[in-house]
Amino acid sequence: MQEIKSEYIIILAKLLVKGAKDNFIEFTSTDIGIEINKSQQAASKVILELEELKYVERIKKGHGYMIRVTNEGLSSVKKMSDFLDMAINLSPGNVHFNGILVSGMGEGKYYMSLEGYRKQFEKKIGYIPYPGTLNIRIVDPLSLENREKIEGFGYQFIDGFSDSKRTYGWVKCYPVAVNGRVDIQSDLLILERTHHDKDMLEIIAPINVKEVMNLKNGDNVKVTLQTSKNRTESYIIN
Repeated sequence: MQEIKSEYIIILAKLLVKGAKDNFIEFTSTDIGIEINKSQQAASKVILELEELKYVERIKKGHGYMIRVTNEGLSSVKKMSDFLDMAINLSPGNVHFNGILVSGMGEGKYYMSLEGYRKQFEKKIGYIPYPGTLNIRIVDPLSLENREKIEGFGYQFIDGFSDSKRTYGWVKCYPVAVNGRVDIQSDLLILERTHHDKDMLEIIAPINVKEVMNLKNGDNVKVTLQTSKNRTESYIIN
């Protein structure tokens, strides 16, 4: 990202809030000075610098000027906005969920057996899931908070499809590790259509994780979202 002074971004943002995205507005150097707590002379210098950078343009009106943010200026604000959003939502490290293993409703086995999903799973996440899901109910507030943020992380998108019977919704697959077992490729599913509340995590893997890890209902389970994992070029950042 091209370096730009934070002071410039603040002024551009204030101009945009005042309506300078699509129209020229009356906004003097005195007004800007008040907004950024600087003298009129200092604010006037900043405006000239922004004009030289082609982030704003001005037109004469009487004894003063009208000002508008250019596409270059708008792009700079957007880049900073995207950067800050990424800093908040894609912070370094992994995201953890603590929960208790529970019984599912038996739907996972059915859906994992559907050819429309199986082919996509094999192609996009590299394996055909074991017929069934590992169901974990979140037990603490921080894990619930992390669940609300999950769609800001990278995922693989499994398209919905229709057959002669019905239409099936899309699925988002997020790479995770169950109880720290990074050697077992696993994915947390976010479904377009589900009967579960957001406190329920559904995990798939190419093996029966419950059996291999000797887990039983009621056991505490830690799920780690592997935020830095990148499988293929179709990897998506939402």
